[in-house]
Amino acid sequence: MKLFKSHDPNLFHNTTTVCFKRVPVFHSEIACNLFITALAETREKCRFKLIGYVVMPDHVHLIFNPLNVDISAVMRRLKSTSARQILDWLRESNNVTSLKKLALAIPQSRSHTHSLWLKDFSSIDLWTPRFVQQKLNYIHLNPVRAGLCNHPADWKWSSYRAYFPHEAGSVPIEIDWRGYWKEDELKGIVETAGDDRL
Repeated sequence: MKLFKSHDPNLFHNTTTVCFKRVPVFHSEIACNLFITALAETREKCRFKLIGYVVMPDHVHLIFNPLNVDISAVMRRLKSTSARQILDWLRESNNVTSLKKLALAIPQSRSHTHSLWLKDFSSIDLWTPRFVQQKLNYIHLNPVRAGLCNHPADWKWSSYRAYFPHEAGSVPIEIDWRGYWKEDELKGIVETAGDDRL
C-alpha cells in the first residue's frame, strides 16, 4: 500500500502495522492486553485522538489524529513499546515456538535478536468525515471478514463496542468522542513540531 504520511494539522490517519513474518502473535489475549497497554502509554506520551482500532491476529489497524502532526513518531513509539513488552513476556513465559518465528536471521545487536513488527507501516490520510466513517466501518468488519466472529460486537479487540453505551472498563481502551483538536490546543504545535519528536 502506498504511504501517505501528511504533516497537515488536525487530520485523521488510518494506519496498518503488520507482525513480523505475519506471525499471529495476537491470537493470545495476553499479547492483546499488552498491546492495549502500550497504546495507552503511547497516547499519554505522544498525545493523539484515538478514533478507532482493531487488533487482528497478525496486524493492527488504527485511526487517530496526532496533536504534534508526526504520525511516524506515534507509530515508532507504539511499535517499540509494544514490541518490548510482548517480547519480554514471550521470553519470560518461555514461548520457544513464537520466539523462533520472530527471530531475526541476523541479530542487530545482543539485545535485538527478535522483531515483533515489520519495519514500516502503511498510512492513509482521511480528509473527509465520509472517508473516516468508511475506514472505521472497514476496520470494525475486519474480524468478520476474516471469519473470527459473526458480528463486529463479538470481537473484543476493537473500538466497535466503545461507540455504544457500555460500562466503564468493559472495552479495552476508550475512543475520543471529540476527534478534532481545538484551535488553542493546536496553537504553537505546528511551529514547534520538531521540538518534541522522538
